[in-house]
Amino acid sequence: MSRIIINSSLGRIAACTAGLLFSLISNAEEGDGSVEINPIEIVEPDSDLREVYEAQIDTEFFELGGYLGFLSIEDFGTTTVTGIKGSFHATEDFFLQGNYAQADVPTSIAERQNGGASIIVNRDYEYYNLLVGYNLFPGETFISQDLTLNSAFYLVLGAGNTKINDDNYFTLTSGAGYRIILSDWLTFNLDMRDHTFKNEISGANKRVHNLEFSTGLTAFF
Repeated sequence: MSRIIINSSLGRIAACTAGLLFSLISNAEEGDGSVEINPIEIVEPDSDLREVYEAQIDTEFFELGGYLGFLSIEDFGTTTVTGIKGSFHATEDFFLQGNYAQADVPTSIAERQNGGASIIVNRDYEYYNLLVGYNLFPGETFISQDLTLNSAFYLVLGAGNTKINDDNYFTLTSGAGYRIILSDWLTFNLDMRDHTFKNEISGANKRVHNLEFSTGLTAFF
């Protein structure tokens, strides 16, 4: 009984297939035998390219400018510091930088506790140094959709002199900075420095670390 059902089903499938083939052959004979192919529609990309302005230094090697920030003088406190700096960009990666800055030494906690009696004679603070810089991560800063500025994160290391209380101290300076090129000749800088040297101002011979955070503008020429 099952064989009869299977044979009957196969017969119906064969009949349907033969009918379909006959219908296709008849339609081909009635026409010209050609196959109609629909054209492929190509989607063109947007040809309006977005103009992006990238400020970069052309051929200038020298950089000169000023900066303003805060200097934390160990054992005394935090004060405002102002300075000038000049750089020579020897290659795309390395540069030399000279700095000179001045500040006023604030009153320490010990001086305030002693009724304002000063432990130093001269409260003028100044330093100068020569640093070697390395552009560690040059890249781009995206200000807006249409404005991209070249930038770089850099490291500096060097030595110089610090004058405080009319005494001079050999100073090691290290730090990092972030430079944004605003135009073909103008840059904006954020810097952090650690000025370390040994002194006996507080009564004991020890190494102090004076941290500095500043921002400034420099011009290439």
